[in-house]
Amino acid sequence: MGKKSFFRERDVNRILNLNPKRVSKARGLVEKIDGLADDEALEVRTQIIPGKFYRGNLSGWEAGRKCYKHGNLVMLSNPKTRHEALANNDIPLAIRARDLGNLEGMREEEINFVGYGWYPVQGRDRRKRKVPFVWLPEGQRIFAYAENMAGGIDVMPSGSTIEDEEKHANRIVKEGETIVCRVPSRRQKESRYDLKLNHVPVEGVTERRAVVWSLNSEYEQGRAPEHSLLGNIRYTFEYDREGSNIFTFYPPDVAAYIATIKHFNEKHNLTPAEMSPLALMSKRGADFYKKLCNNTLVFDPTFTGRKDHLRKLYLVEKSILLARATGVLGHDEIMFWDPSRDGKLKDYDWRIDNQQL
Repeated sequence: MGKKSFFRERDVNRILNLNPKRVSKARGLVEKIDGLADDEALEVRTQIIPGKFYRGNLSGWEAGRKCYKHGNLVMLSNPKTRHEALANNDIPLAIRARDLGNLEGMREEEINFVGYGWYPVQGRDRRKRKVPFVWLPEGQRIFAYAENMAGGIDVMPSGSTIEDEEKHANRIVKEGETIVCRVPSRRQKESRYDLKLNHVPVEGVTERRAVVWSLNSEYEQGRAPEHSLLGNIRYTFEYDREGSNIFTFYPPDVAAYIATIKHFNEKHNLTPAEMSPLALMSKRGADFYKKLCNNTLVFDPTFTGRKDHLRKLYLVEKSILLARATGVLGHDEIMFWDPSRDGKLKDYDWRIDNQQL
């Protein structure tokens, strides 16, 4: 099924109608994309996916999928043990700002990270958490759609169904809350995703500093988020030492967490917002992503879908370019939502041409 109109983007032909300018160097690409007007476009003629992923004469498509799974992550310098976490006053935002801020000291063309990650400090599920950069704005786009066109995202903390309130209260202090959410799909005629966010910090106590790093999600049986299969594709690759022991966050997870923040903010509880391990992108960051989707083409000699070998950016290329934007323009300009500067998340403008909300 096709995407709902809210999520539709320009195809290759519509971008070509904007008479894109050719760019052949990786250095300076971020500023060129950032400076595009809505009726301007670029044709990128430099390789974005690192060359090591093309080994074995792989196509750009194969290299992209390989890079999505095995590409470098910015590993956050969060505490490594529960004891360290309880003694550490840094909130996740401060840690992200510090670690993603390190990209600002790198050469643009050498920034090839596909996302960021961390390890939990408590509990049985110690899988590495992975947040591909591309899924952050996509999650925000789902949230905006839900708020403006679908009656919002249903949020129900499990505490509302627990009979033993004292026992439940003790558990969520140490382990976090379980939040049941119903998130709209991006595709036509598809039902909502029913998912649970586990280990959500909702109590403003010291234990929240450890709880937050265990955040994960579960989907109803038989219903997985779009693109989740990308993370399960197996390749024989010399740099792969961790196998599939990774939990990846997807757009519905991001949208659900934003809705959870909104739900608790309305109850004057800022803990989920203060302790969010998921970055909320600025308006400038979202606009940059919008230009990646609607104003940017790639010349790929391995792409056989068109005679001119032009295609839209792959997901992993968008992730890498978002990382480069963070390095070139700064963490606070891209990966930090400031309500006084950016306005409400639901009011970000995702429209193209004369598309109406």
